[in-house]
Amino acid sequence: MVGCELSKKTEKTDWLKTLLHSKFFGSCGVHQDLRKNEKNVFCIDCSLRLCRHCMKPHCLHTKLQICKYVYHDVVRLQEIQKHVDCARIQTYKINGDKAVHLNPRPMSKDAKPSTKAKFGSACDVCGRYLQDMPNRFCSIACKASVESVKPKHQSHEFIAFGIPECGGYSPQGNNNSETYMSEMESSISSEEMNAWVSSALKPRRHLHKRKGIPHRSPFC
Repeated sequence: MVGCELSKKTEKTDWLKTLLHSKFFGSCGVHQDLRKNEKNVFCIDCSLRLCRHCMKPHCLHTKLQICKYVYHDVVRLQEIQKHVDCARIQTYKINGDKAVHLNPRPMSKDAKPSTKAKFGSACDVCGRYLQDMPNRFCSIACKASVESVKPKHQSHEFIAFGIPECGGYSPQGNNNSETYMSEMESSISSEEMNAWVSSALKPRRHLHKRKGIPHRSPFC
């Protein structure tokens, strides 16, 4: 079986690097004549991209389903967190399930920071705006480039590697994220923060629209 032979030659720590550098949703060269032949499955044991017609030799292997979220590759949190520590990575909802980005989304160099960033946070690696304050990374690649992503129950050593460049994005050009965060925090005064917290915690009154009193036309 081809999958088994490849899994013996590939180290356990190599599959994540291969996953992050792989391009998905392309046509499968082996099954070009068949419908729905896009490669949207990744075999962890073999470090290979698969289409739905390639699944038979890998039926007993560990696989990940790759999905699309706003034209970018994501993986369901429920599947990937068994193999990768996804703590502090921004999650998104896709078909009711939480998902995380594999790689950082490309960001134009002249893009201005969002006005919502004063109440959110920024990725420690690429500086992209994050919706939830406790999170520190926008993707698995950003976290894997600076710290270990191995789950607690696994004992293999962590091997750091660079983030694949995409759409002109380069992490070297955004290594001033700490300076950006400090400037962002300094721009928020304590009065603004207290006002925002009090408004967020203030209970909202439910307004019930009432019909006006009907007026009958006078009798002649």
